[in-house]
Amino acid sequence: MIYVFDIEVFKFNWLVVFKNISTGEYTVIHNDNAAVKEFVTGDKIFAGFNNKHYDNHILKAILCGADNALVKEINDFIISGRQGFEHWFIKENKAWFDSFDIRDDMQQGLSLKAIEGHLGLNIEETSVPFDIDRPLTNAELQEVIKYCKHDIDTAERLIKIRKPYLDAKIALGRLKDIPDVKSLYATNAKITAMFLGAEPTERYDEREYVYPPNLKKELIPPEVIAFFDQIRDKSIPDDVLFKTKKKIMVDGCEFVYGWGGVHGGLPTYQEETTDTRVIVNFDVASLYPSLMIRCGYTSRNIPSAEFYESVYHDRLKAKKSGEKKTDKALKLVLNTTYGAMLNPYNALYDPLMGRSVCISGQLFLTELVMAYLRDCKTIKIINFNTDGVMFSIDEDEMPKIYAINEEWQTRTGFILEEDKIRKVVQKDVNNYIIVKTNGEVKTKGGYLVYGIQDGGGAWNINNNTVIVKKAIIDYFVKGIPVEKTITECNKILEFQYIANASSKYTHCYQLINDKKVPVQKVNRVYATKDKRYGTLYKVHRETGRPAKIEDLPKHCIIDNRNELNIRDIDKEHYIQKAHKMISDFIGKEKEGGSMSNEYIKLSDLAQVPGIGKKTLERIRNTLKIYTFDEQTNEEKMSLKNWLDEIFEGI
Repeated sequence: MIYVFDIEVFKFNWLVVFKNISTGEYTVIHNDNAAVKEFVTGDKIFAGFNNKHYDNHILKAILCGADNALVKEINDFIISGRQGFEHWFIKENKAWFDSFDIRDDMQQGLSLKAIEGHLGLNIEETSVPFDIDRPLTNAELQEVIKYCKHDIDTAERLIKIRKPYLDAKIALGRLKDIPDVKSLYATNAKITAMFLGAEPTERYDEREYVYPPNLKKELIPPEVIAFFDQIRDKSIPDDVLFKTKKKIMVDGCEFVYGWGGVHGGLPTYQEETTDTRVIVNFDVASLYPSLMIRCGYTSRNIPSAEFYESVYHDRLKAKKSGEKKTDKALKLVLNTTYGAMLNPYNALYDPLMGRSVCISGQLFLTELVMAYLRDCKTIKIINFNTDGVMFSIDEDEMPKIYAINEEWQTRTGFILEEDKIRKVVQKDVNNYIIVKTNGEVKTKGGYLVYGIQDGGGAWNINNNTVIVKKAIIDYFVKGIPVEKTITECNKILEFQYIANASSKYTHCYQLINDKKVPVQKVNRVYATKDKRYGTLYKVHRETGRPAKIEDLPKHCIIDNRNELNIRDIDKEHYIQKAHKMISDFIGKEKEGGSMSNEYIKLSDLAQVPGIGKKTLERIRNTLKIYTFDEQTNEEKMSLKNWLDEIFEGI
């Protein structure tokens, strides 16, 4: 039986609230150690958000008989930044209960309150101060209970959202007879180490990297080889060496090599296929697991490298036969092992093997790209990263590409997966839109991606200004003006900003009529036309200095309880924001100071129903706002003339 729980602690009061996931029933216990001890018995599993760091230690203290003063002391000990297990009372006492933390394997810095906001829920924070120096009144106690229940409901919702993640860990554990509760408690890295039978071993050979014998070093630029050769130079300390990067220009594209990967991309670049020219992307299927298997880079802390290879093949069989649970469970192992090999707190920790995976992967991909450039006269590299490359090329040279791929795959044992692309719009290496020839649209980067991300990395959610991201995608993919996308949208949550101040800040405030008004540390805000409302500020815990919360409108209206409607927000702000972000994708001409006609076509906007001359004039003024501050006086006049000519022609 799973119970979600949350604990709140004050000087004279502590409160534990449990919720039975199956029945929805809440159990509230206040200042009663015996009642908690009686409840935490039997076949129960306790789940929470961040409970490994906080709630589990407080619950243990309560179970071990700590009085109110000691519970508060342990609370303050943890809140100050210390680890709960370091407190003398926690170290000296034992208490057992099964639990898991739904925050495991999430993006760092993602708070429960921020998640509530991104999910479109009310962002509830109690008004009762946690440093209150007296017992709580009944009214205050009821408010805290309501606050606890709200957080528990959100944690329960996360458990349901992340059920595939939890199921994969359970399925993986069962393949090795690991109890379900132990699998649930473990992070992906921990359960992977247990599954592979890893035993921690101290190693001191992290910098004894050896180039793979089947690598064609002669194809790789000498400066790249020289960069990685530094790993053997023991005069360079680890903390210096592994922060260094190497930049080189390849085919007019800057490649940046580092000890964690390589990336390169043409900035502000667009291209579409033609009758004679194609765009393709090749990714290496399961590059890191393949490197571990093909090059012998599996952690030396596991009993058998062959067992890891068998996981790879068993996963392929499960995927082919439709055994989804086994497929996801074994995929978890394959995708997690590399990161665990570079984690000193994991039993798989083997930094030489981890470094070897990353270095060799970059080098194998580099020699592939260099072979393309050597043999193909018409190729243009668009994007290059640790496990793939995207380029355009005259179609009649594609047979050369396939021949190079065939030799490379045969020699290395890696498998290349091809995507044929109709259009690419790229701001930089980390922000781009790809339209495949089958019509599928792929986006990458903070400018474009929204919703829940639960792929190869840590689980994350981001629903900030979704309408702006949709407008940018529609503009580039479908040619729809951002004004149309934004003005026709009446889903207010697509316009939200989630303003989040981390634990580095003590409190937040908003300027309203130039006066500081206290606000929560996490808020849902919208742009408003009401100039009485300013933006939000956060106050640094150590310096006491205020700073603007990043990327918020100049005029904000807070709506933590979802009480506003679409008429209360300033859609013009989002239109301006979308145009500014589109300009970041397009860039500006480097010579002549004139604005590219791709920036925005006012004549096209004039044909959109409902857009009048006043709106077009505001758009022209917006263009000035976002560009004049970057121009010289001569360029400003050129831009002004360009805008006026287009506007007068409408």
